[in-house]
Amino acid sequence: MRYGFIFPTSTSDNYHMAKFNLIDINLKAIKIISGINFLSEISWPIEIERKFRESLQKNKKINLKFNYQNKDHSEKKNALKNLLTHLSKDDPLHIYTYQTIDSYISMIDMVQNAGTPQFQEISQKEYGVPKHLLFGSEYSHLNTAKHFLDVFHDYDHPYIQSEEPNLNATDLKNFLEREAPTVLGEYTPKIEISKVIIAKVTAGRKRIRIRHDAKFSLVDLKNLLIHEVFTHTLTSINGSLQEQLPLMAYGAPRTTKTQEGLATFSEVITGLLDLDRLKRLSLRVLAIDMALDGADLYDLNNFFHSNGQSAKESFNSAARILRGGFPKGGIVFTKDGVYLEGLIRVHSFFKWAFKKDHLDLIHLLFAGRMDVNDVFLLREAYNKGQISHAEFLPDWYRNVNLLAGKMAFSL
Repeated sequence: MRYGFIFPTSTSDNYHMAKFNLIDINLKAIKIISGINFLSEISWPIEIERKFRESLQKNKKINLKFNYQNKDHSEKKNALKNLLTHLSKDDPLHIYTYQTIDSYISMIDMVQNAGTPQFQEISQKEYGVPKHLLFGSEYSHLNTAKHFLDVFHDYDHPYIQSEEPNLNATDLKNFLEREAPTVLGEYTPKIEISKVIIAKVTAGRKRIRIRHDAKFSLVDLKNLLIHEVFTHTLTSINGSLQEQLPLMAYGAPRTTKTQEGLATFSEVITGLLDLDRLKRLSLRVLAIDMALDGADLYDLNNFFHSNGQSAKESFNSAARILRGGFPKGGIVFTKDGVYLEGLIRVHSFFKWAFKKDHLDLIHLLFAGRMDVNDVFLLREAYNKGQISHAEFLPDWYRNVNLLAGKMAFSL
């Protein structure tokens, strides 16, 4: 597992000295990975939800079967492995490139092993499991999620009412189209309404997609702007402007924990991480643990529904955890556990950076898609100008006095 802030070292003595230009290697890798739509290839057919709802109406549990396409990406995998042989073990920029390409190879392995136990093994390696201890702590990810749920119950009383999600996908689209250009300007991505995604919103450098039937509150709109656009899209755009490491625009599995942690931390620092959101993140961790213990789609759906989620969101939450596997359970996609752990990890990093006067490392974190460990790896290159400063920064980070005040209090 990739915990903590450890300076990366060479993973092999079999590196060859660089034969290709580093930029060319980055561009070749980007071309290879661009044709792989990871989440789409491990998602379930649309009719599974319809059949599942029909079975609920009949109060009859059924075996929902389908087969994965398991596209053959072996040629792409071999091409990526070949690129690794042209990287040096001594240059931090080469090490970053190596680790990122290697992580994309793991992603290909997940895609090609969808529907098999190997899928879960790779998922656990990349994203972890709830019972793993948090870095530098005696508490597990699961313990932490349970703690946050206890906190939620302390404030669950009739004097506090959650805002009803009465806004639709078009409302969010209009909101993002108005607000995103205030920070991203001409780099603002196209915003679309989609009928194929499971998540409410997915954000990339060139396109943001909103699920057509999703409902939102006003707080959700602000939250998604901060989380998706001004973190995921923003770091991807900054990465695309890196002349020597354009791979920094792409979110390999190895960066997911830190990227989701940074996005969720931005919710905390702007006051947009409300109790409902914290509850959703915590429930995902408990549900993953249930799935690892054998829970199926019906079990997970009931769990989310009994904890206040709508029928639609309960199915989507359960399906997210079992995608790459089947409704009958037994194969688990553990990615949804990274949000809470990533939040704690990034928050700890910010506290450490403020305490030790290493704000340069925080600034570097916005320069592209990276893991927290990468800021230590690339620090010297950053100071030498080999890594460019982040072109775009979220407003909450630009207000240093406000951020410093909040961090000082958290210390």
